[in-house]
Amino acid sequence: MRINKIKGTLDLYGKDIEMYRYIENTACSLAKKFGYEEMMTPMFEETEVFIRTSGESSDIVTKEMYTFKDRGDKSLTLRPEATAGISRSFVENKLYANPGLKKYYYIAQGFRCERPQAGRYRQFTQFGVEALGKESAYLDADVIYFGSAILNKLGIKNYKLKINTLGSKEGRSTYSKILKEYFMKNIDCMCDDCKKRVETNPLRILDCKIDRNNPVLINAPKIQDYLSEEDNNRFQKVLNILTALGVKYEVDANLVRGLDYYNHTVFEFLYDNPESPLNNLAILAGGRYNGLSKEFDGPDTDAIGFGMGIERNMLVLDELNLYQEKDYKIDVVIVNVGEESKLEALRMANYLRNNNVSCEIDYESSNLKPQFKLCERTNTPLIIIIGEEEINKGIFKLKDTRDRSEKELKIEELNELFKIEGEKYAYQK
Repeated sequence: MRINKIKGTLDLYGKDIEMYRYIENTACSLAKKFGYEEMMTPMFEETEVFIRTSGESSDIVTKEMYTFKDRGDKSLTLRPEATAGISRSFVENKLYANPGLKKYYYIAQGFRCERPQAGRYRQFTQFGVEALGKESAYLDADVIYFGSAILNKLGIKNYKLKINTLGSKEGRSTYSKILKEYFMKNIDCMCDDCKKRVETNPLRILDCKIDRNNPVLINAPKIQDYLSEEDNNRFQKVLNILTALGVKYEVDANLVRGLDYYNHTVFEFLYDNPESPLNNLAILAGGRYNGLSKEFDGPDTDAIGFGMGIERNMLVLDELNLYQEKDYKIDVVIVNVGEESKLEALRMANYLRNNNVSCEIDYESSNLKPQFKLCERTNTPLIIIIGEEEINKGIFKLKDTRDRSEKELKIEELNELFKIEGEKYAYQK
């Protein structure tokens, strides 16, 4: 019986894996320029890590986590999101001991047991950043600007940034009570999930996809009307800084994000293409989560971050045709004439590889036809041909497939051809 991959997972190869690495490398390179250093945390944690941070009533905890018992009967969970693990590590390793802002980036595999669809997988990869240790509207704006910089660098221009504030924990708590009273009066005309959330987490009703066009949800009280003057002034400052940085945004009073730990600034970058089935797909999102470190018995630390789905952005890049495969994957193929020169061909190939030149040979055949078939398959621009005659003369033949030219060069010119510095290559006598 043939065994296939698990539903909601992907096999990446060819162009897809190249695009995956391109997004990953672009984001990581920019992260370093913005002053972030890499952090890696385990792929699984004690289940309590995610219950404490995401909230017992969140969809992640109630519906989506892959949880299992180990041999010691301890409950473990595959990582559904990365911020909780970063916060746990921040406290456990006392990274707060040295003063100042701590800025980390990560590439993390995540796992959620949910219904697979375009851009939503059971195993996925997130690039993300976390900045811990400072409370600043300037930091909020810079983190959001960084998110826009990644998308712009990838060539994704048609996105919209939605932003909101959840205020301080006190303001959020007050607003939650107001929402509960409001929705309780109208809950009969809402979906089953909303009927559960009204008791456990009424803010999550604002994020309901089923009732998004329900007048009850549209006309719900707006959080800005119930926040303190200080909270609203803080949010306005973030908006003013984004405007000064040239970042366009839309304030969305119903944006709450899906996790309980958020407060103050929350934001989502959505793919904006009404003609696409991917329209409104969240391709990068995050927010501020002051005080999350206290859930791990750490200090009350201010923090903000975002996550970006690699696979989601691959879909967008593919739809917009923004990623082009290289015309060739191998710089040069070495063709040997006769079995006697096969070892020398391998020796030259490894010399070039050790000097950052991608190189390939045919390991089996010394006949010209299959070796030139290899050249065609790799679409290599350059072919080096050597045989006993070339070795004895101290030369090699160079064929350029782009202009079909062919010439003989001295073996000492190999370094010059490939801009290799140091000891010159010589045939082994």
